[in-house]
Amino acid sequence: MTDSRSPAPRTGRELLDALAELGPRPALTWFGADGRTELSGRVLGNWVIKAANHLADEIALSRGDALVLDLPPHWKRLVLALAGWTTGAEVRGLDRDPATASTAPVPPVDVDGMLIVATDRPGTELADAAEELLVLDAVSLALRASMPLPPLAHDWAQEVRGAGDVLALAPGPWSGPVAAPATADDEGAEVLIGSDGADGSSDASAMLGAWLRGARVLGPVAAIDDATRAAEGIGPDRPA
Repeated sequence: MTDSRSPAPRTGRELLDALAELGPRPALTWFGADGRTELSGRVLGNWVIKAANHLADEIALSRGDALVLDLPPHWKRLVLALAGWTTGAEVRGLDRDPATASTAPVPPVDVDGMLIVATDRPGTELADAAEELLVLDAVSLALRASMPLPPLAHDWAQEVRGAGDVLALAPGPWSGPVAAPATADDEGAEVLIGSDGADGSSDASAMLGAWLRGARVLGPVAAIDDATRAAEGIGPDRPA
């Protein structure tokens, strides 16, 4: 038996409606290098709306433009991915695992539209090739970029706070991954993720499925030990 809700958002509006239904209840609990951050459905939805409005109004992103996320896994990187999928961007989350990632990312060669790069290392070849460059730190409480900005670059954390709180664009078709379908065992259960899902992986599908049925997401699982499971009320049978 599956949940009666849509198995995938057809537009960003469906995702935002699902987050709004969560209201003050937690939608995402992220355990990062800068500590534990909990975002309610209302707060996460507001971040996505502001980020989407900023992309559409300030950056002039159009459907099909490439949004490359050269950032370590973090809930802010996830917000940018959700905003990009809402606005119809082709979102590409780069691998930032120190063991496997490139320290000198290069521009993609198959971009048809504008190349927009969000990064915490604005001195790379990829950043230099961007038509619009968003600079930010993957730090929860950072109100502005900690590094010097190149000419014409955007301080994302500072600018996005001034973006509108009501979605100003009419969302077209969702350009992100399909949500994981719910089963009877998933009803009301939290979902544990390995990363932020900004690369469009199965973590993204799991998160979308959770939010569409009104459940909480926690991650990354590597940061969730037995004590954290007990403190967060995570059932012992939930896979990690």
